[in-house]
Amino acid sequence: MLRLVLALLSAVLVATKCRSLVLFGSSLYALCVLLDYVDGNLARLYGTASEFGELLEELADQVGPALFPLAIGVGLYFKPDRLMRLVGPVAPVWALLVGALTSIAYSLGATAVLYIRVIQAESPSRENTAPRLPVPGGHSNRSRVLRRALHLGRLCITEGMYLAIVFGIVLAAALDFLSIYLVARGIRNLRFLFLAIRLLVARLSEVRAGACH
Repeated sequence: MLRLVLALLSAVLVATKCRSLVLFGSSLYALCVLLDYVDGNLARLYGTASEFGELLEELADQVGPALFPLAIGVGLYFKPDRLMRLVGPVAPVWALLVGALTSIAYSLGATAVLYIRVIQAESPSRENTAPRLPVPGGHSNRSRVLRRALHLGRLCITEGMYLAIVFGIVLAAALDFLSIYLVARGIRNLRFLFLAIRLLVARLSEVRAGACH
């Protein structure tokens, strides 16, 4: 619930023309992202995990990324940052447009991911129903170590990008280069939307193929 409040408040502050409020709002958004490491651990520690808590966490995960790019675009529309002033005659409406498209891209991608989860919950995947082939004893430990190493590598990359978002937004706000962050976020959200749609199409094809059989 605190993360929801921080996400909404940070978006409102970043959409203002006051640079100090923009910096404060960016810091609040960074705190909101960092608190994502806390809520689930607290629920497991105190044994208070519930479906309602899971719903709140999912809502908090989506509100910030969906609103924050639009808020940056609104703020840059009213007061262009240093980069926009240095580049020259850049119409502020472009910042508003990029912010809106970035938020829409994330919202559509998140919706696609949610629909994929619904599909997986309603129909068991082939991986779960297919029999597993036995692994020769001489290679089982090696395969297990390799899988763990790959998982650790992916985890480091994911968490590294996650933390880069936290410190990147504060640094961009402090240097008055929020337009760079907005463009980078837009590229990332478009990639996220593309991958989510491609995965959704693949899952729907699997469901149709299973229905035909």
